[in-house]
Amino acid sequence: MSRRWTNEADLAALLIARGNARRRVVLAPDTAYFVGLKLMTASAKPTAAEVALIICDSKCERPCYPCQGKANCIVQAYGHRAG
Repeated sequence: MSRRWTNEADLAALLIARGNARRRVVLAPDTAYFVGLKLMTASAKPTAAEVALIICDSKCERPCYPCQGKANCIVQAYGHRAG
């Protein structure tokens, strides 16, 4: 069987469509490895709140408004972990 996806967006669309249709997904070993690596990478990213605390010069206990705004810009560009 040939691969049905050509890039990450295609694979994501196929998985989402199958999930929305409540259909089962069976991954080939290479695809499972690829998806596993992507999930590990995504889970290693910081949350938006963690980014705000990292960049805060005042070392606030909770992220201040300006640093939260900067953190939001950063995670929009580079992604973040849910949480």
